[in-house]
Amino acid sequence: MDPRLERLRRGQGPLYVATFLFEHTGRYYGSRLEHACLQGLHEGLQALGLPPEGTLTFLPYRDSNGAVVPRPGESLTQAIYRLDTERMRNSFALLAPLYHTQYDGGISFEVGYAAGIGLPVVVLLSNFFRYKHDRVAEPQRLQPLLELLADEVLCEGDFPLSGLDPDPRAYRELIEAAFERVERRVREAVRELVLHYPGQRSVPDPPVRPGHVFLEFGGGEYEYQTVLAERAAGALEALGWRVEIARRYEAESAEGLRAGAERDFRNALTSEVVVTFGDGPDMNPESAALQGYLRALGREVVLYCSSATHLYTGPEYDMRRNLMLMHSADRTVTRLADLPKAVGFPRS
Repeated sequence: MDPRLERLRRGQGPLYVATFLFEHTGRYYGSRLEHACLQGLHEGLQALGLPPEGTLTFLPYRDSNGAVVPRPGESLTQAIYRLDTERMRNSFALLAPLYHTQYDGGISFEVGYAAGIGLPVVVLLSNFFRYKHDRVAEPQRLQPLLELLADEVLCEGDFPLSGLDPDPRAYRELIEAAFERVERRVREAVRELVLHYPGQRSVPDPPVRPGHVFLEFGGGEYEYQTVLAERAAGALEALGWRVEIARRYEAESAEGLRAGAERDFRNALTSEVVVTFGDGPDMNPESAALQGYLRALGREVVLYCSSATHLYTGPEYDMRRNLMLMHSADRTVTRLADLPKAVGFPRS
């Protein structure tokens, strides 16, 4: 029996249920998904003759903020980051719900981090649309770098676009039926994961190329990313770095999009320093996932985030981006002009 199954049964290695944290609907959805996960875990363990003896799930925010005790000299957000990453390292698997037009940067980081330590990663999609890129004929269910990191993708966003009954009760029942469909699918997927657990997989960890820096500025999905990346590359090359820029969105086909993501991923893993781009309403989800993966491997990451606004709840939480992103970077800069100093000179 895989040791992680035994740890799961004893409550020592729960299923990590990632969740949107900053508003009530995300927490509500997360709690419903956790309930479905608990059902699937119980069914799977019982079918294997392994009655559970402890807590089977970990739900961030509830199980972080309510349990964390900062160490001397450690802030609350640093303590939460430490606890959450420790829980992932001891987890059975990760369930990551990604939805809306902007995936959550914190959840995307957790997808990358979990993949970087070899955990099974199950991504749950509940959008009713797909992504259609200008140069790619086939609609894509998920951004290419996230697709690369996920072990399983559950697509449960089917919802009528037109012909809806105007009656308020009928519409509410339709939404509730969609929730129940998602929960059934999650329960079934988690049960199957327990019954056919693949184990912790080996993680690519290639040797680093000294003197190389990789700019993960979103892969060129937007023109401003490319413009800023080219400016940063020029400044770093003047210091002696050999610079590569993420360019996966220059592909002309779905196959090329996947190949571009694999190339960007490989170049990032083998670079001495990786710079991730944190600008926008939230951090680019692919960049956040890559930062998570790199942090799991102990690679050096510099986060560039020029936002003048913070996520603020008071002195305890005052962050330009999700705490997972801020605390996982080795250094953070807020101006492109400061990037060369933060990256430094090649050490070779």
